[in-house]
Amino acid sequence: MFTGKTRVDGEWVVRDDCFSRVQTLGAAYQNSFSKKVTLVVHGELTGNVKDADRKLSGKLLTVIESRQAGRHIHVVDNAGYSDLLFGAPAQCRELSAEGEYVTVVPEIGEGFLGGPFDRLRLRTRGINRLEAGVLGRGTPRHKKLLSRLVERVVGRETLDVRVPTRRGPQFDLGWVSERTAYGAWVAAPEQSGAEEAKRLAEAIEYVGRSARPAARHGQNQRVVVIEDAVDLSSGLREKARASGLLIGKVKDVPL
Repeated sequence: MFTGKTRVDGEWVVRDDCFSRVQTLGAAYQNSFSKKVTLVVHGELTGNVKDADRKLSGKLLTVIESRQAGRHIHVVDNAGYSDLLFGAPAQCRELSAEGEYVTVVPEIGEGFLGGPFDRLRLRTRGINRLEAGVLGRGTPRHKKLLSRLVERVVGRETLDVRVPTRRGPQFDLGWVSERTAYGAWVAAPEQSGAEEAKRLAEAIEYVGRSARPAARHGQNQRVVVIEDAVDLSSGLREKARASGLLIGKVKDVPL
C-alpha cells in the first residue's frame, strides 16, 4: 500500500505508475488496509508524521497496532522503495506513537548502510576494473579474506549486519556496533612485496575518496581490512588516519 508522495531516486512518480511498477515485479497493491497488506510505502516518512487531512499518521498508527497484535507490516520510505524496485534490500523502519504524532525511530548509519546483509547479493555483485586492480575484488585471495571477515562479523548475533546503500559507497560489509556504523572494504591485491604496499596505498586513497555522508545519529566509520601476513607499516597507518579511515586485520575490526 502507498501513502504520501512517492519518489524513485528523487523523481516524483504518480500513483498509477507506482501500481504499474510493483505489478510488473509480481506484487499486488491495494488502497486500504486489510490482512493482505505486508508492506507500506510511506514516501514522506521523515521525522514526525502528522497530517490530519490525508490521514498519513492514521495509516501508520494502524501499522503500529498491527505490529503490537503480532502481525508485522513492513514500512519503507522513498529510498527503501527505490532500492526494492532495483532488486536491493531495504531497511524496514521502526515506528513509535507519541500523542498525535507518529515518530520514525532514528537509524544509525542512515544514508550509509542499506538493508540486511545477503550473502548471495555479495557473491553476485558487479566488479569494475578499478576495484579489481586496487582491492583485488573477484580474485581467490580477496574472496578468502572476505569470507573470513563475513564469518567474524555475521557470527556476532548482537550486531546488525548490513549491505551498503545502493547509491552510496560500495563497501564489502557493514555493521552497527555501539552507535557507530562501520563500512569495511577488504583490500587483498594479488601483488607482493613493494608492489603490494603500493597497491594498498592506492586502496586507501580509493576508499578515502568514497563519499562520507554526515551521520544523523551516531557516527559512520570506514574501515580497510588487510591480510594477517601483510606488514602494516607506519606509513600505511598514517595514510589511513589522514583519510579518516581505520585499517587493520580481520581479528582487529571493531565489533
